Amino acid sequence: MADDASSHDNDNVTVAGRRLTLPPGPIFRLQRDDEAEHEIGAFRAWAGYKDYGCDAATDGLVLFQHVLSFGPSETSGRTGIHCHLAHVHIVIPSSGRGAFSYDGVVTDALPGSVIVQHGGTVHDQFSYSYAAASAEENRKTLLTIDPAPPGAPVQSFSFLELFVPRTVADVEFVAPAAVTPEDQATAWDHPYHAPGARYALQGPDDPGAGWRPVQGLPLMQVRDADTWAPTNCLVATQILRAAADGPASGEAIALDIPGETGGLEVFLVVQGSVVMQAPDGSAVILETGDCLTCTAGIAGAPGTPSDDLRLLRFFISARAEALYERSREEIERLEALGPALVRRRELRHEGDARPVNFLSGG
Repeated sequence: MADDASSHDNDNVTVAGRRLTLPPGPIFRLQRDDEAEHEIGAFRAWAGYKDYGCDAATDGLVLFQHVLSFGPSETSGRTGIHCHLAHVHIVIPSSGRGAFSYDGVVTDALPGSVIVQHGGTVHDQFSYSYAAASAEENRKTLLTIDPAPPGAPVQSFSFLELFVPRTVADVEFVAPAAVTPEDQATAWDHPYHAPGARYALQGPDDPGAGWRPVQGLPLMQVRDADTWAPTNCLVATQILRAAADGPASGEAIALDIPGETGGLEVFLVVQGSVVMQAPDGSAVILETGDCLTCTAGIAGAPGTPSDDLRLLRFFISARAEALYERSREEIERLEALGPALVRRRELRHEGDARPVNFLSGG
């Protein structure tokens, strides 16, 4: 199946909302794990969303949240085929198993992987695990960004999700109940893919996913999740652990991005504990579930890691402040267009190895 629309009147829905400007002065916002909980149904009726406080700290430049399944896909259903028109969209599976179709490519989302959906990648989450329990017990699902060991008990599917900006258009192409096998296997094209960005997935066994020493931090090791280029040099993602946790290889690498000044850092302690620095120079201990959003460099370098530490670090370039978010009117126009947004679509036949977003070239 190939489909080329005869006319398109949506290419002129330009970004004309406010510029993504940070609040004045240095930013240092520490949200402890118990200061927020999952809000069920905030977007999907069967999912819970835990906001880590980046939205409030950055005046909507960044949204960082944890999304947890609160029902089985057999009864709750799939998401439907849709896209999020953001500048950056990163997904990090953190428990259980989810199955997505990314532009017609079926992909397992499992802990240990880092996915750059990039603003505009068409996808459909059609299956996800759920560990039957009360909502309160489900909220206690442990997060991990390491692959699950063989024989590990079933967990509810969850993922960490970072958007730039907070406010985006969520455009549905095919409603959940209407998705056919052909729809699931289809590649899609529309005119709103994030400029310069591309879809990417780094698995835990990929060559670039190895642990490396960190320049100037002998107690730490780092895995570079390789999101910098796919996000058009807007967001770098790193995972840090204690050097005592295992061997590292290769030359030591710096946490900083060459040539970048200013910007933001977001730290989430997925597991263990680490010491950071408050603006007054005093030590601040971050423990499991704590999230720190700050001006880059203001919190110093992470130190004194616990042996089981897993620290997720995002660096958001200062160039994000040159971007704009869509106005509410623009978002409403785009979401109302729905399937009319599509310029082309093509069914992927078995064995089709073309990349995600091949129709758009992104």
